[in-house]
Amino acid sequence: MRIDRLEVKNFKGFEHKIIDFSPQFNVLTGDNGSGKTAVLDALAVGIGALLLGFDGINTRPIRDHEVRQVSDTKSQRTKHHKQYPVEVHCLGTIRDSETISWKRRINTTTGRTTRQNANEIAQYAGQLQEQARKGEPVVLPLLSYYSTARLWLQKKEKVKTVKRASSTIGYIDCLETANAEKVLMAWIKTMTIAERQRKTPVDLLEGLKEAVKNGLKEERCEDVYFDVETDGLLVTFTNGKILPYHFLSDGLRNMLLMIADIAYRAGELNSHLGKRAVLETPGVVLIDELDLYLHPNWQRRVVNNLRETFPKIQFITTTHSPFIIQSMPKGELIDLNEHEQAANCEL
Repeated sequence: MRIDRLEVKNFKGFEHKIIDFSPQFNVLTGDNGSGKTAVLDALAVGIGALLLGFDGINTRPIRDHEVRQVSDTKSQRTKHHKQYPVEVHCLGTIRDSETISWKRRINTTTGRTTRQNANEIAQYAGQLQEQARKGEPVVLPLLSYYSTARLWLQKKEKVKTVKRASSTIGYIDCLETANAEKVLMAWIKTMTIAERQRKTPVDLLEGLKEAVKNGLKEERCEDVYFDVETDGLLVTFTNGKILPYHFLSDGLRNMLLMIADIAYRAGELNSHLGKRAVLETPGVVLIDELDLYLHPNWQRRVVNNLRETFPKIQFITTTHSPFIIQSMPKGELIDLNEHEQAANCEL
């Protein structure tokens, strides 16, 4: 699954906007207020339509604060009027080459996010779910959104263990603003205990470790593992240093958490692929401010690291970093300032 085009109407600051995306990596840039995060939020609503077809998984609706408002300054007191309908329209590709189109809307002030124009993608998801339940080797697409709050805003609930009820556990909270660090750490702990009990490596955990090692290779990360004695995650480096996860720099902790979370979700969604799940799982990952907390030298490499670690994932990210912008080939950099200038010229 991938997104080829997004069209929004009356969403946040956009009256009407159309953006085309490349198949693998996309970097949105532009001045503050140009709508970079708004595009990611709209995409979260769009890709969230897939979750309509999975039982027990919450989708991502259009939220009340995302309805565009127009100010009326003619009266003595400024009034704000919400504009309807609000629409998120996606054109995407499924099953490698099949093009599909779907919409999600709010039509009135009291209305909810509609699903009738997203039935086709919901039915596609339902088919995938049914195949997975029958034990067929179907590949489920990964969806995930990492906001600027991904390092410090965590889910409130405490998680001690993770029970693998079904492969769709990989979709739980995948589009939430808060990170699922506690769930991820509990999963790594559970897999570590399983390895000890079985006295043999668990492929899904090995795949996660390999993804972290590849994604953080320039940082000389050699291994990551859960230490049962200290009840915490430890990271080892090629120089022999061993550090607890929470002792790492913000930049390293941020990237490790994100890479490990993508790998965990890929493994749960497609456990039949074993260690290859990281390399063979397709899907869409949204990242706000890809350069968050990263040293300039790392900013130059982060895009290639993610490409190599997750070759079948479509990444759509935002950035202010000139180093990331300079590293992007033509067709993968989307300048929202240029989009706005082009729109003004058409007017």
